[in-house]
Amino acid sequence: MKNTSLPPGFLPALSLTLAASATAWAGAPAETSVEMPPPPTPWEIRASMYGWLTGLDGTTGVGALTSELDVSFLDIVDDLKMAAALQIEARNGRWGILADGMYVDLGASGPTPGPIYENVDVEMQQFIGELSVAYRVYESPSGFVDLYAGMRYNNLSLEFDGNLDLPGIQAVSNDASERVVNGLRERADAIAQPRISAFQAGTAGERTAIENQLTADIEAEADGRVKRDLEKQLVKIRRDGGLSVRDIASAKIHRAVSSERLQLVRSAAQLEVAQLRESVGAAANSDVAQARSRVQRAEEKLAAAINKQLVSKVPTEASADKDWLDPIVGVRAQWNINDRFFLAGKSDIGGFSVGSDLAWTLQATVGYNLTQKVSAELGYRYLHTDYDEDAFVYDVAQAGVFTSLNIKF
Repeated sequence: MKNTSLPPGFLPALSLTLAASATAWAGAPAETSVEMPPPPTPWEIRASMYGWLTGLDGTTGVGALTSELDVSFLDIVDDLKMAAALQIEARNGRWGILADGMYVDLGASGPTPGPIYENVDVEMQQFIGELSVAYRVYESPSGFVDLYAGMRYNNLSLEFDGNLDLPGIQAVSNDASERVVNGLRERADAIAQPRISAFQAGTAGERTAIENQLTADIEAEADGRVKRDLEKQLVKIRRDGGLSVRDIASAKIHRAVSSERLQLVRSAAQLEVAQLRESVGAAANSDVAQARSRVQRAEEKLAAAINKQLVSKVPTEASADKDWLDPIVGVRAQWNINDRFFLAGKSDIGGFSVGSDLAWTLQATVGYNLTQKVSAELGYRYLHTDYDEDAFVYDVAQAGVFTSLNIKF
């Protein structure tokens, strides 16, 4: 049998041929498709360093010291000790976080609502901080509209130094005494009027009895009337002068002027008796004139006593440190006029008696893009806060020129 042998290298060649045939038969390997997640939306940060050339207009006070403020920024700047302000916005897609902080340390001076104080000097340190969440409801190349909601924190430290208006206090004391006397005279006349006929028809003994009873009735009833009328006048002084009954210690004033009240009531009774006697020719005109003069002197003494008590009891210094939170909701928008210029505005309202009774702000600016990441704004900002708790009052509008430099990161 013939021996047949394979040539060298045959088997490796056959293996390669078979592998190539198998590859051709199966076709090229399928490509594997891997779906990549979209890149995360980057955060956009914007910082705004701003200045608010604000004035003050409204009423603020602690206890008895209440001041009417009408101070422009130019008036404030002389007493401005420090001011700092910064806004930061962080945005990712439609959502954003807005933060705003402003601190100011200044002094101001203004008149008071009433005649008790000549003027009040105010030292004020104020911090206003805002933190809100914003949602973009509209956006296009021409601009955007955001709705936002959050909280505004207020911290206010006030120190008052009041200068008493001594002529003003004297005037209100005279007015209070005059009104008390007029009320007393009306009541005394009403008590005496029904007795005139009986007095004129009575005998000497009966007239004496009528005089004694009239005097007793006037003194018994009129003193209570004087107390009530004096209380009304002290309340009027409180209301017109920005005081509180507690601060001027009205109960103590009642007691302090008790001798003047008693003298006034007795003088009024003596006048009514003198007028009865005059009606029957039992007294001369000079007797009635003297009785009226005694009433006049009693009125003057009461006015002097009220004046003395007010001067000694009305406080001339007060201070307070208050902080509170106001929930706020608002809207802001921007309209791009072109690549460089834009208009921006924002407005919110808050308080709702949670902190302030009511607080609202309005801001409108014209902006200019210096570069893609840097812009500047100039406009107007207004903030009104009406807060009243216990003896602390802050019902003030802050308004003035607003300017800012904005940088995007």
